[in-house]
Amino acid sequence: MPSKAAQHIAFFFVLLASAGLHYYVFTNFKRLLLRDYPRLGKRLVRIAAWTFILMDSPFLFLFVRGWLSFDQTVLTRVLLYPFSIWQSVLLLWSVILVPISLWRRTRMSVDFLKRRVLQYRTTGKMALEELAEENIELEVAPE
Repeated sequence: MPSKAAQHIAFFFVLLASAGLHYYVFTNFKRLLLRDYPRLGKRLVRIAAWTFILMDSPFLFLFVRGWLSFDQTVLTRVLLYPFSIWQSVLLLWSVILVPISLWRRTRMSVDFLKRRVLQYRTTGKMALEELAEENIELEVAPE
């Protein structure tokens, strides 16, 4: 049987990974709620945040379960069955959202680069036009 330290390290690793994925899903869900429901969005975000916190609370039960001395069979079934479904659904949503987010971010960065190149080209053309208006001739030296 692994030591308590190894069990704690594994538990906190799973907890942090799960919390990171849940934060990622929640931020995407929050953006969607605020975009699609301008009037009710803030209230729905608050409800969603409390739902995420409530559904992730069995992590606390899993951490202190070894210190409890009563029969945990029914409590474990009541708490951990919805918790395992919640974890599965959020893992599925994070797998779905990662490619979508990467596509959106890549598209946004490509659009940003296109705008910069066009801006650079137009400022370069404007500078050449200004030079042409001033009748300044540029001498090109042959190589």
